[in-house]
Amino acid sequence: MSWSALTETEVTTRLTGAEVTALKSAALAAGQTDPLPEIVQQAVDEVRGYIAACRTNTLGAAGTIPSRLISAALALIRYRLATRLPVKALLTEDRVKENEAAIRLLERVASCDFVIEDPVTEDTESNPAPAPNMKEKHRHFKRRDQSGL
Repeated sequence: MSWSALTETEVTTRLTGAEVTALKSAALAAGQTDPLPEIVQQAVDEVRGYIAACRTNTLGAAGTIPSRLISAALALIRYRLATRLPVKALLTEDRVKENEAAIRLLERVASCDFVIEDPVTEDTESNPAPAPNMKEKHRHFKRRDQSGL
């Protein structure tokens, strides 16, 4: 198991032919660009946010997610693409349930109840630096110890 980037091609291979056709044509207004790359990026960023919420998790290289969460990311993407359509034909009850299950799984990741694999390469830009350990200063001397000063 590893961390990898979720590509537009990988997303389209997991959609049905009807979904791909509808999403590439019906969801676009005149002059509008394909929304898929932006939705994929948003879903990947959201998954990474859930991962980062658990202090014991380490983020992989920028733009990557663990293989255990690819299905959850795809569920988010399919749901968001389907909600863009004027006719909700692709927004079936199964897709709604799949999206809800994905969010529940990601919430478990955020609360450290679902283990993900550690990345081979850590994200040095997104991972926060360890918090400084600041302790309260204690006085070593008391007023009575200061006689003569």
